[in-house]
Amino acid sequence: MSLTQDFQKQVQEKMEEYFIEKLKQLKNTQSILFRNLTEEYNRQFSYVERHYPNRKRYFRSSEPEYVLLSDITEPNTYYTQDDCHQNGNNASIYSPRIDLTFSPIIKKSRGTNESIGVYKLTQDINLFKELHQVPFVKELELKLKEATNENLKSHGLTYDISCEEHNENAYINKRPLHLFGIEIENQKNAKHLMGDFLNAISLARIPVVIVPQERLISLVNMLRFSLTINELKEVPIYEMLSKVNILYTS
Repeated sequence: MSLTQDFQKQVQEKMEEYFIEKLKQLKNTQSILFRNLTEEYNRQFSYVERHYPNRKRYFRSSEPEYVLLSDITEPNTYYTQDDCHQNGNNASIYSPRIDLTFSPIIKKSRGTNESIGVYKLTQDINLFKELHQVPFVKELELKLKEATNENLKSHGLTYDISCEEHNENAYINKRPLHLFGIEIENQKNAKHLMGDFLNAISLARIPVVIVPQERLISLVNMLRFSLTINELKEVPIYEMLSKVNILYTS
């Protein structure tokens, strides 16, 4: 196992334990909120069962605190031409994978997890929006934003960290596959780093990129380039990339 894989496993295990504990506390202290989340999850799960009968036999039921926000390592995504053009063509198109996610999941046989977001859900889905507004999720998001600002301020970059009041318009991804999406990157190539940012934004409601400390300057320079393009050419790349939370490891 490489150092990156070992670090990813540590993040996965610690965050999984944290979310289970927080959801158990929520169940005991804010039972109405927990019940509403569970009901919305069950509504979407039932929709998936009805519309994917061939996969239903692989699904396993579980207690809400183990499926409302759980880990998935390098989850598959499934995008087709029909998703783009609504032309009935199920041929696959580019479907990116992300290193680690935390999301409402469907437990499957053989112990695997799958984000419920990879399936087509109801048009009026509220699951990700409601889960995003749970107090411990907002608290964690604020900490991520504060850490991002702390990591960038010495390089002359800052983010808007206001998230005490939920503003739906502040988030690009309105129908995410995952709630948290984490890319763990050891590359210093700017083009590769930009791809990590776009992957995280495309797939997750709360995107995160983690790099080793010695790679942080490469990431900062990529952001500086996007800010330059933003200001000189009015191409709003930085506005989008600045939605990503940035952490580094020592």
